[in-house]
Amino acid sequence: MEESFFESDIFIVGYYVLTVGASLLLIKDTKKRLSDLKQGLRSIKYAPFAFGIVVVYALLLFDFLDRIPFLNWSWLGYNIAFGPFADQGIWGIIPFIPLLVYMFIHINYVEEFYFRKSKKMVLVWALIHIAMGIKVHTALFLIPIGFLFKYVYDKKGINHSYAMHFATNIMIVMSLFLTFVS
Repeated sequence: MEESFFESDIFIVGYYVLTVGASLLLIKDTKKRLSDLKQGLRSIKYAPFAFGIVVVYALLLFDFLDRIPFLNWSWLGYNIAFGPFADQGIWGIIPFIPLLVYMFIHINYVEEFYFRKSKKMVLVWALIHIAMGIKVHTALFLIPIGFLFKYVYDKKGINHSYAMHFATNIMIVMSLFLTFVS
């Protein structure tokens, strides 16, 4: 059976370059983003709360929600952030981890800057993850995490919610990496 253009390696690599590689345009801001992370360092201690929500979702709800056709829908079938060859397992992901971490440095700041200003924008932030290839139920489950980031944003400022968001994503990537290894 012939694969469609949207399933081809050319499309997947091109989409990855456009979405993740766009952070390379922000290279001049890297030093500032690292400084922002350092300023928000004290709020990294809240990342386990957001990560805990992810763990509860993954262990208790994912399989159930994955059986509901509408909630199971994903235009790509996986999260493009893990690379265009994530379906190939650990060796399809390892080459993309450095770029992913670099992307987090920039995109997490941008997400906090634009999407924590209102409750409506938190909802938009969660749902926009569907464009990254995650399933609908996963995007819906990002809503409480987004409100947790917003709470830190409102109480302590953008650098603190940014550091928490960055640390949460690093914890998620580390845990996914460990599941691929084991």
